Amino acid sequence: MVALVVIAIAQRKPPFARAYGSVFGVAIAADAFLNGPWTPIKSGTFVAAAVGVVFVIIGDLRYFVVLEHAGANALKLPRAVAWSLLVPAIVQMMRSVLPRLARDERSTYLAYELLFFALVSGIRVFRVPRSLRPTLAKRATALELFQYGTWIVADIGLTLTHVDAFNGVRLVANLIYYVAFVPVMMRLLENEEVAR
Repeated sequence: MVALVVIAIAQRKPPFARAYGSVFGVAIAADAFLNGPWTPIKSGTFVAAAVGVVFVIIGDLRYFVVLEHAGANALKLPRAVAWSLLVPAIVQMMRSVLPRLARDERSTYLAYELLFFALVSGIRVFRVPRSLRPTLAKRATALELFQYGTWIVADIGLTLTHVDAFNGVRLVANLIYYVAFVPVMMRLLENEEVAR
């Protein structure tokens, strides 16, 4: 349902925001279907794991598309794709040499979240101020840092205390990721296109 609303709203936006909302609205729907209770993919299989990883990459790609759009570099989409593959590749290498990380899903999530937060923090310091559209880059990066920071707090809290309230904190990050992220980015993109 969220995806349909996002796609409908996207049709009333300027060209780049419309394309962004349409593509990533479809991705939201596909993610919800293929990773949800009605998926045709058998849980615990290689295919299920691969689909999960693909949608994590697509989820991060949503940020990098906006970041590259805010920059002055050529080849924006290939650069965005390359950035979105960096942390998954590092985590996969870590899983191959650290057995505990490979066995424990929460440790894998936390390692990913910490690495991604560090990457985006570095982007905030070194790339955002030099962006062609620094306001767009700064606001998009702030939302990404908040989302990942919330996941980190939740997973550290769950790992150290096993207190169920941290699932509520994780829910906040999940709501940003699945419900708010694309509409917020569309709004930021729309504001930037109107201002030009």
